[in-house]
Amino acid sequence: MNENAQAVLAYAVSSSVDPLEAAVVLESRGVNDRLARDEFGAADVVALAQREIRAAGPDRATSEPDAAPPPPAALAAPPRTRWLALRGILYAVPALVALALVPAVDPVESALVLGGLVVSWAWCYGVASVAWAYLGDRDPAGARRFLRRSLLVGVFLAVVVATVAVYAALILTSTMQVTLATVALLAGQSAYLMAATVLLMTGRELLLLAALVPAVAALGLGLAGRPVAVSTGIGPLHWIGGSVALAMVLALFATRGAARPVQRLGAAAWSRGLQQFVFGLLVALVVLFPAVNELVNENYDALPLSVTLAALPLVLAMGVAEGLLHRYRARMHDLLGGTGSPAVFSHAARRALAGRQLVFAATLIALSGAVGGMVAALSGAVDLRYVLLALDYAVLGPALFAAMLLSLLGRADRVLETLGAGAVALAAFELHAATQAATDTEALIWFGIVGAVLLVVHLVLVRRCVTVPVHHR
Repeated sequence: MNENAQAVLAYAVSSSVDPLEAAVVLESRGVNDRLARDEFGAADVVALAQREIRAAGPDRATSEPDAAPPPPAALAAPPRTRWLALRGILYAVPALVALALVPAVDPVESALVLGGLVVSWAWCYGVASVAWAYLGDRDPAGARRFLRRSLLVGVFLAVVVATVAVYAALILTSTMQVTLATVALLAGQSAYLMAATVLLMTGRELLLLAALVPAVAALGLGLAGRPVAVSTGIGPLHWIGGSVALAMVLALFATRGAARPVQRLGAAAWSRGLQQFVFGLLVALVVLFPAVNELVNENYDALPLSVTLAALPLVLAMGVAEGLLHRYRARMHDLLGGTGSPAVFSHAARRALAGRQLVFAATLIALSGAVGGMVAALSGAVDLRYVLLALDYAVLGPALFAAMLLSLLGRADRVLETLGAGAVALAAFELHAATQAATDTEALIWFGIVGAVLLVVHLVLVRRCVTVPVHHR
């Protein structure tokens, strides 16, 4: 017999005054009618409670009910929604820089930079998931300790992997552009992403913004015609490196108060962390497909810069998505406590879900229109491929937002299946392009088709998760 179920039964009998109260306690602890039949041979939970209280008799041992649980722990104060719109751009700065550099550097170096970006992105997804598991155990000090160790170990691994990758590129390819500077670029990119994860997890957006000041100042002086190398003798890369180092120092500062975990995490938490690592990997591969396609086709023109511009609204909208998810969870909490029937809850949940999806889609379209208008005003003309890219990301964005909703609703496994299928479909196009010449327009049309299919599938799955009632017995 399940010892845990037996302990729950003993507690329900000793802490209740009648069978109905005992049945409520049993169901609140996960003992449903099926478990009552399979484990205890009773018709249902009520019959089990009646039988056990009758068997224990009036002189049974009693115990006090559990006290109310303490409030959930957090790394910092509750999310400040005014900062959520900034979080996407602050976190994704390396992605924008990497995409902007693609047309200007050697193909091998570009591949290394994009590969490092994808792996680092995935690492940060996994780290954040495990940190949230510590918070679920009401152990913020343990979460800080894990974040600090993940930062230090991650940066060390990034340096080692970057060194090995650069050495392999020099031996296996004919490139002469890959140097020690490439190692620094790869390691710095990864270090910034990991430090940004720590600072965002601890609610220190202002510190992350402060860390970017040296790099932004160098960029601003360069655009103003006063390069920092001329006035200070220090090149722009040194200023960017200063921002990375400052972000790491501030991340270590943000994790002060770290301590040993109150209890060790179970296998399920680490499994979810691995699941989120794969999720981040697939998201990065799908989002960066246009840049990857440029590397495969070796068609160096203005498209990678257009990738940066077209992806910018999606990056900005990720902060909006985080705020919408936060509000959606709060709305579901209110509905669970304030609705009296599954039908009413289902209808209200559908409306809340549709409202958040429409707000995200409208925000993304508005940002795409604003960036597109700025590009048209500055260049005097808009490349058709940029229009296709903007449309592709306008479709892919809601698909990714729906994927985030599915993960929130406990269907992360299904999200991995759908995103994995999308990545395979995009990889199949690249295999086709490697054997038979394919234009950029064809690649972007295929990208849009894959994004549209993902959107439809995810919307159907989300609707089913929210509106199909599941009988707990």
